[in-house]
Amino acid sequence: MLAFIEGVVAHHPGEGRVVVKVGDFGVLVDMVPREANSLRLGERVKLHTKLILNAQDGKLTCYGFLDANTRDVFMLLLKGHGVGPKVALALLEMGTARLVRAIEEEQAAILTGVSGVGAKTAQRLVVELKGQFAEVMEKLPEVVVAAGPQAEVLQALVGLGFRESEVHSVLANLSAEGTDVAETPLEELLRVALERLRR
Repeated sequence: MLAFIEGVVAHHPGEGRVVVKVGDFGVLVDMVPREANSLRLGERVKLHTKLILNAQDGKLTCYGFLDANTRDVFMLLLKGHGVGPKVALALLEMGTARLVRAIEEEQAAILTGVSGVGAKTAQRLVVELKGQFAEVMEKLPEVVVAAGPQAEVLQALVGLGFRESEVHSVLANLSAEGTDVAETPLEELLRVALERLRR
């Protein structure tokens, strides 16, 4: 119905929402808060979208994502029992690749760190959705961030509004160039990664 919208970020209402000016219209879009915070006023953006009608109040909401993979995972999450758009967005806040790995590897405990997701809901998500992400997983970053400096750098940069896929790519490039990312001091690795992301 509405696969994507492309326009300029005109307003940041807060709470993970942005208004995108498309032609003469301003479209209010609900997003993963981390992704919404990474967008700047005046920035041109393409959002992959999903329109959802709330059967209770008849309200139509547009949900937008910076890449199609995240939107596809969002739609799969909605198939989970008791998972609505709000909880699905909260789950995606941890990062698409990390979320999918947690479900596929049956790491339900990771999911319980998300607001609105208790132990029973997390376990049910794993049971109901495991195995449904095969197509999406092929398109997600292959880098598995180990514990240590890499994990801390990932967490810090995602907290600053950078996309997880961007950070994975930078770390992979540094490693390919000969940098021992596992042994590089945290402060140095963070500085270099940040420089690369700001180019």
